[in-house]
Amino acid sequence: MNPTIKRLLSYCAQYPAWLTQAGICLLLATGAEVAGPLIIKLFIDDYLAPRNLDWPIIATLGVSYLGLQLLSAAGFYLQSLRFNRIAQGVVQRLREQVFATAIRLPASYFDTHRSGSLISRITNDTEAIMNLYVQVIGLLVQKLVLLCGILISMALLDVRLMLVCAALLPAVGAVMWLYQKLSVPVVRETRSLLSDINSRLNESLQGMPVIQAMVQEVRFANQFAEVNQHHWAARLKSLKINGILLRPLIDLFYMMVLIGLLALFAHEGVGVGGAIQVGVLYAFISYLGRMIEPLIEMTNQLNQLQQAMVAGERVFALLDEGRESTDGRSVPLAGRVSFHEVDFSYDGVQPVLQGVSFSVSPGQMLALVGHTGSGKSTIISLLMGFYPIDSGEIRFDDTPLATLSLAAVRCSIGLVQQDPFIFVGTLAENLRLGREGIDETRLWQALDEVQLAEFVAQLPDGIETQLEEGGKNLSAGQRQLLSFARALVGDPRILILDEATASVDSQTELALSKALAAARRGRTTIAIAHRLSTIVDADEILLLTRGQVSERGSHQGLMAQQGHYAQLFEMQSQGAWLEEKRA
Repeated sequence: MNPTIKRLLSYCAQYPAWLTQAGICLLLATGAEVAGPLIIKLFIDDYLAPRNLDWPIIATLGVSYLGLQLLSAAGFYLQSLRFNRIAQGVVQRLREQVFATAIRLPASYFDTHRSGSLISRITNDTEAIMNLYVQVIGLLVQKLVLLCGILISMALLDVRLMLVCAALLPAVGAVMWLYQKLSVPVVRETRSLLSDINSRLNESLQGMPVIQAMVQEVRFANQFAEVNQHHWAARLKSLKINGILLRPLIDLFYMMVLIGLLALFAHEGVGVGGAIQVGVLYAFISYLGRMIEPLIEMTNQLNQLQQAMVAGERVFALLDEGRESTDGRSVPLAGRVSFHEVDFSYDGVQPVLQGVSFSVSPGQMLALVGHTGSGKSTIISLLMGFYPIDSGEIRFDDTPLATLSLAAVRCSIGLVQQDPFIFVGTLAENLRLGREGIDETRLWQALDEVQLAEFVAQLPDGIETQLEEGGKNLSAGQRQLLSFARALVGDPRILILDEATASVDSQTELALSKALAAARRGRTTIAIAHRLSTIVDADEILLLTRGQVSERGSHQGLMAQQGHYAQLFEMQSQGAWLEEKRA
């Protein structure tokens, strides 16, 4: 058995009661289904052909036949219902596992995989897996049991005729084998292209303001149409394989077996004086019709089976990805942070940081400055434990980061980014982010610290105001202040500002500066700064150039050196003066 299918089937074992109930219903329904033609055969051979019209018995046979049909329908319905419950339970559990894995993947995974691909695995691929349980496994088990029942009933009537009908099975098996060989590569291509469609769609929706501002609607529409065309071509290829190998070939085999049966009937003779009774003739033709339908349905489900198998491969590939380590010691951190000769590269080839060293203690502020690509944000990512370093050591309170629990470290850090992410929900929910032990008083205190409390108090719903996707009902400055308040709510020992004032107005920058001055007391503060005027009171400033510390010292010390930092500060000061003069 294919290992992916075997792994998917293992999820069913978690529902033994429903499986048992489904099996009992299936056996009852199959028994009732195959008993129907036997009753008709009995009626024809024992009562109709010899004109033995015993009406009470005939009526009993009729009622029995009707009862068997009702029992069969009820059994198959209940069996299908149980399998649907199992399918829904399995897919629910699988989706939860996939999402739980996705949010624990290391940051390096998201550097090389598009978000649309992950969305496709969580939604489209798990939906295809649900079809495996509902449409494929349920029907396959049902039809296989029915097929066995039909063959047994045929053998009880006439072994020779049963063998003629059984000739269908190896022919259908050959078709299934050929179909699998031809369809699997096509299905893999189709699922991959569907993932590309989701990625394109997700990217376009997120970048819609830029697309419209740059008048790129036609180009992006053409790119989407091209990917969609490739997906259509792959689907068409799959449909061609289905059209050739599934129903037409099975129908051809059915007609060949039917001709063989009729030829045998003609040769042996049918009727009272012949070797084959009329009732047997009817029963075999009826069984053959009931036999061909399961075979057709089983072959029709091969496409769903292949899609589920490929979807399972993609889902399990994600589930088997290495997650972030949850090991390590969970100890309270005072907040001292140090880098010792840290080297790092994203790809293992191009160095991003080389020999970076620094130390910052509670109550102190370290500022990181430098041109884009100099390694400032990389230092923050390494502090958060998003990537393992190549060499050197990162320590928190003289304890190596590698020996600490990442969850404990991150709980001790308050991160304020340049582009804050606001979740759909209330303002209070965005401040808490599920953290326990934070009451409303603490929320208002954090809002007051960032000078946002007055604004929130004026809102009709106050702290319970519903925020739209991305915080669209807030200004950019308000979103930044809310992000700062969110970082302060948990009372972190380490505060990290990743260019938090780079894209805000002067009023918001002033509010952030005041809030930062208060928040720094007793905390370790690390700030990435684009506007050098915001970090002049930092205890130490590191100027990074191509991943190396080229200058370090206080603002006054660096200005006295008349190096590159001093040049940058003078340029920004002149630019600010010109802007103020124009205003």
